[in-house]
Amino acid sequence: VTAVHKANIMRMSDGLFLRCCREAAQKYPNIKFEERYLDTVCLNMVQDPSKYDVLVMPNLYGDILSDMCAGLVGGLGLTPSGNIGLNGALFES
Repeated sequence: VTAVHKANIMRMSDGLFLRCCREAAQKYPNIKFEERYLDTVCLNMVQDPSKYDVLVMPNLYGDILSDMCAGLVGGLGLTPSGNIGLNGALFES
């Protein structure tokens, strides 16, 4: 699981996001957890997307990165998405 962030710039919002991710990661020590800056993930995703299995990030970054990744495989019409909350989930294709 990779937490994608810009906590070096967005210290308050992404700092909170990272603290929450770290707390969750401590509860599951058998799952590999790493933190990466958004710009580094974008570069790596274009060069070698196989480096990543699960990406966790704030909504804005997810929207941008998912559109970029859709472009790598032929466009938005070919990619599914999911929005998962405490009381339900919505999946789209």
